[in-house]
Amino acid sequence: MVWKRVDQILAVLFPIRCLLCGQATPGPAPVCPGCRGDLPWIDAGTPGPGLIPGVQVRCALRYEYPVDRLVAAAKFGRQLPVARGLGQLLAAAMPALSLPPDAVVPVPLHWRREADRGFNQAEEIARGLCDDRNWPLRVDLCRRVRPTPEQSALGAAGRRENLRGAFAVVNPRALARCRHVLLVDDVLTTGATVAALASVFQAAGVQQLTVWAAAHTPPPAEPAQSRQLPGTQVGAIARPGVRPETFVSRPV
Repeated sequence: MVWKRVDQILAVLFPIRCLLCGQATPGPAPVCPGCRGDLPWIDAGTPGPGLIPGVQVRCALRYEYPVDRLVAAAKFGRQLPVARGLGQLLAAAMPALSLPPDAVVPVPLHWRREADRGFNQAEEIARGLCDDRNWPLRVDLCRRVRPTPEQSALGAAGRRENLRGAFAVVNPRALARCRHVLLVDDVLTTGATVAALASVFQAAGVQQLTVWAAAHTPPPAEPAQSRQLPGTQVGAIARPGVRPETFVSRPV
């Protein structure tokens, strides 16, 4: 009772602000109801059949405005609350799992890149997801053992070759106790990164693998389709008096 009262007081003193427009949001939601309806949601199906054999792949949002700005703010603007907000949006979009994961594993960065950036954006997205679903976040099961060039300038074949031998399991005893592992990434394009990581877990004997990504970059020929989550309202993305590139994060 006391802690509930404290939470109510903190909500008044430090209201959670929408990541897009800066308005106060009801409850712990990272975006307000209006902006939530504006987001380019993807129907929670696979972005492509057979993307990773034997692995269910789901993405929450289409990588277009304003999602691309949110990802950039999290990844390059060092706005960690934005990354965690993307994790909350991922949790909101995804269905319940019949077998909850024994481990939620973010796609790891090589230690040099993580040291330069100061954080791993996939880990922060996974943290927001795990806080929402009350799932175990594990960053001790695998490692990126080889530094790789940025994937963005490479084609599909180049991405696969770039990631050959990039990941390794580093805690096999702990992994052996995990029947279901959920891999989390920020943006899925060709799926080469998560496919390379999934193959390492499959080789280690994980029985069930699932991949969730906050956003999906569709192929050029894929028609633009989005959906509205139930209970949301649709408005204009460019709201009066708000610069589209401005993202407001909650107090930390």
